[in-house]
Amino acid sequence: MTAIATSQGINTRPRTRRPLKVRLKVYARALTDISLVLLWLPATFSGVILWETLGIVPAGPGKGERVMLWGLTTREWGEIHWWVSVAAVAFTLLHIVLDWKAFKGAVKYLVHARGVPA
Repeated sequence: MTAIATSQGINTRPRTRRPLKVRLKVYARALTDISLVLLWLPATFSGVILWETLGIVPAGPGKGERVMLWGLTTREWGEIHWWVSVAAVAFTLLHIVLDWKAFKGAVKYLVHARGVPA
């Protein structure tokens, strides 16, 4: 039995632990959220580097073989962008599955919201 200090004194009521299933789901959500940030940041960064309008990507024949930022070629940056984006989309889908109840509630709220301008 664990004693918990409160403003009224010591509470000797035992602390109840969450069930293992709930703790695992909370842990999975936390890992998924952190992974989403850590995956979408490099996906965005590599996408900006590959964005031809910015003028960073070399133009003309053989542009995929020219060295760009950090000694990587355009083709290598494209591969990095592809695989990081695939992982980010996979973790996004996992995030939706883990938070399906909240996702469903948000969609229901937005569909049935009153007073939203058309």
